[in-house]
Amino acid sequence: MRVSSVFVAMVGVGLVGGTASAQPAPKPTTLLQTDLTSGKKSKIDGGGGSFDSELDAALGGPQGFSTQELEKIENNIKKELQRDRPRATPRLIVFLYPGKITVEKLKSMTEIFVDIQLVMDPCERTVCKEAVARHIELVGRAVGAPTLQGPGHKLTWKNLSLETSVKMHDTELTVYKVPIADCIAASKKPGGGLAWLSSMDKAEQDYEPIVQKAIARRANARRVALVGAPQVTRGKDDVGVVLKAKGDRNRVQQQVIDAFAAAAEGLRENPKTPTQTQLELLLDVDGGRGSAPRRFRAPGNPVGLYLDRQLDGGALWASYVTEVKKQPGAASMSFDDAEASGRAPIGGDAGEPDDNEVISLLSSNFGSIGGCAKAEAAKSSSFKGVTIVFKWNPDGKATGITTKESQYKSGALAGCLKNAIESLRLPRFSGGAREIEYPIRLK
Repeated sequence: MRVSSVFVAMVGVGLVGGTASAQPAPKPTTLLQTDLTSGKKSKIDGGGGSFDSELDAALGGPQGFSTQELEKIENNIKKELQRDRPRATPRLIVFLYPGKITVEKLKSMTEIFVDIQLVMDPCERTVCKEAVARHIELVGRAVGAPTLQGPGHKLTWKNLSLETSVKMHDTELTVYKVPIADCIAASKKPGGGLAWLSSMDKAEQDYEPIVQKAIARRANARRVALVGAPQVTRGKDDVGVVLKAKGDRNRVQQQVIDAFAAAAEGLRENPKTPTQTQLELLLDVDGGRGSAPRRFRAPGNPVGLYLDRQLDGGALWASYVTEVKKQPGAASMSFDDAEASGRAPIGGDAGEPDDNEVISLLSSNFGSIGGCAKAEAAKSSSFKGVTIVFKWNPDGKATGITTKESQYKSGALAGCLKNAIESLRLPRFSGGAREIEYPIRLK
């Protein structure tokens, strides 16, 4: 993972999942820091008064959290470094608490999470990768176990952050974030560190197919009747999942929650999943008898809280799951975005007319329609959009296709839009023909 600043995002104490809304990462408190170059050390409970020492002695030893526990691991890391002698070594070892904390507060806690950060000397690319792999293993050996029981508290090791830099034209900073449980596992087999790095490369390069399989497996376990493979689209900072499933109109709420839970579980399996996730479900509760599937959406973080039993199903449904109902209106397009292509299959049995359904179908086939507007904009800088007008007939055909703006009623744009609309098979319905307006606005 390549970043431009030192890694500071930590896991919050007492939290198992994410939060319902994005919050800035709390500034971590350094519990113990050792500068190996200068030999300087600082710690949160450094100094200590004579009163504290006398009180601890009277109680039979240090009470609550003490950096003495961290210093044992620090010494183990130093011993491993002396024995292993990797070609690129750390110059800074830091033990971090994931948030702003005081020693008094730490001493009163029953469960404490700690991260380890190693800041490496500059190294060449190949040397850095080899050194990172070896440090993953040596930290795993130094820690030994994922938890440490202290006097009145349990210390849980969370993540190792390895910060490396390569000096080229500009210094290139790379930060590897490794769960310490993975470090421990890697330390137990030859080449475990390189194997972990290779698995991360694969998780990055084959992200979409890996997550699709994971979601499908989780959905099968939850008895969610998926129709086709999940659609997974990852951006730089977020990922979206779209599921299609068959459902029962009497169990919609539980089926939607189960589908979203399966998606969140599948996303969690991949360590390269971004923090922000958006989930969508198209639920067919009519067995394909003409009605469009019901569409539901939810952000991924509260679904994670549901999985961690920090939010019940009723609260998830009431506060975070929304049903999307299309309203007639303008469709916006940006020429900086990759436009969807192809035509989705459209059809259905006769029923009551629903203008919203037609608008939704036009939007789902926006690749060809938007292409017409894009071609016109390329020819004319004054083109800001157009409104398509046509008759939607009971047999599912569109006739009288034109534009509301008189200047576009003839010419290449009108012909392109006519062909695009005529190629669509709209739903059939009972009753008289209906007039549809579909505005396209450029931004």
